[in-house]
Amino acid sequence: MLKQSSEGELAPALPSDRNPSPASSSYVISEENDAEWDQDETIRPPGAASLPQPPLLTHVDDRERPEAFLRCGDWQEGYMELHRQILAGERPPRYLVAVLSQSGLADQLVGVMSLFFWAYLTGRAFQITVGEQPIPPLEAAFDAPFINWTRPAGDPPVLTEHLYRPYNGNRHYPPSHPSVQNMSEYGSMYLINNKNRFFSTLDLNTLPKSGADKPVLFMASNRGRVFRLFDNPYHRRQLYDVGLRPETAFACGFRFLFAPNEVTRDETGWQLAEEHLIPLHYPDDEETEKEAMLEARNTLRIGIQIRVGDFVFNQPGKAERLSLDDYMSYFQCAREIEHHKRTPETTKVVWYLVSDSLRLKELALEKFGQELVVTSTEPSRHVLCAKDGLTDCNESGEMAESLAAAAADMMGLAETDYIILTRQSGFGKVAAWLNMRWHNVWWLSPGEPQMHPCGARSYVQLEDMADKWSGL
Repeated sequence: MLKQSSEGELAPALPSDRNPSPASSSYVISEENDAEWDQDETIRPPGAASLPQPPLLTHVDDRERPEAFLRCGDWQEGYMELHRQILAGERPPRYLVAVLSQSGLADQLVGVMSLFFWAYLTGRAFQITVGEQPIPPLEAAFDAPFINWTRPAGDPPVLTEHLYRPYNGNRHYPPSHPSVQNMSEYGSMYLINNKNRFFSTLDLNTLPKSGADKPVLFMASNRGRVFRLFDNPYHRRQLYDVGLRPETAFACGFRFLFAPNEVTRDETGWQLAEEHLIPLHYPDDEETEKEAMLEARNTLRIGIQIRVGDFVFNQPGKAERLSLDDYMSYFQCAREIEHHKRTPETTKVVWYLVSDSLRLKELALEKFGQELVVTSTEPSRHVLCAKDGLTDCNESGEMAESLAAAAADMMGLAETDYIILTRQSGFGKVAAWLNMRWHNVWWLSPGEPQMHPCGARSYVQLEDMADKWSGL
């Protein structure tokens, strides 16, 4: 079992001065490639894994740093300077550009976070693009608080289109193309829907297998491997030495890259979280501030995430016939957690409910009341057009609004003390990892009887969560 990290464990980085490996073109990861690479020792050169990097801070007073950096080590300032220098042309161009996948928000985020740590570990500036896909960019829901990860518009389609999820052509770059002056400067990897086991075994500086030293790498992934990077013999010390830990690295990277933008903060899910879950601050009134903090400490906050299924978006008749009885095990679980986590000081209990089903949320409010259940009753929409039978995503702006609403729900869920998840869903799992708490997650399956009681010690192990569904 993993041990909870502490700030006392932070240590300085030990950057390597090894030169990067030879370069070449693009590569597509498949299950066959996975198996081949796991066995191929010849492409693992000896020596430390990391490229030269700017000095990282070794003795930092956390009181002087952004709150997002707390419990996250001392790597952020160094990477910010590296990123700035590359974008400013003060260093040779070295970019890793994540091509956002046509997936739900959770799959998008786990893929992006895996590629971000790849960029960090290999000394590349990180950027995100949607290319010319009909999906909203992450800028629709998030601000970039510390580095500018937006890829400027203008990349020729040939650089990104072979990395789109629905694509029928060759997933490799052509030797040349009239719209690109020098194709040899670009490499790519398609990692969609694959287990990508090489994250835990191979030196990322050697990948793509035939293009590791290209100035610009475009990659697409909807699978999470951040947790398994800590098994990687080439990178685990690099991660540990800067204070990153397997149980918190995902949240640390997320907080470094993303903050809810104004649109997301205006969404109902976030507004409810601020009202019921997040302590209010009164910097000019010390007495009121103490009262607010005391109320927050004495409130037991239980998050419930129930994924009903995609039919709620495109089969309204079936969605309306939904029965609360089929999902009662989630609420029974909440009662059980409430029973063994309540203390004599507890004065209030809140269930923060997130679901793709508007009907389910309405039924829960009718059954348990607004004093206990906190949930948005705004109509639910999926962030992908295909789920709703729509095609005009970008011009209508509806999908961008859906992305912001999903982000608000996810980040609101992350503010709870204990979380009950749907096992077959990545959405709640991402929220749980953003939560940065310990032994506080239980999971169930819709429509099935509660097989395992939600007792004090029947929580889900982090290792199990990290490998299920789309990974982390």
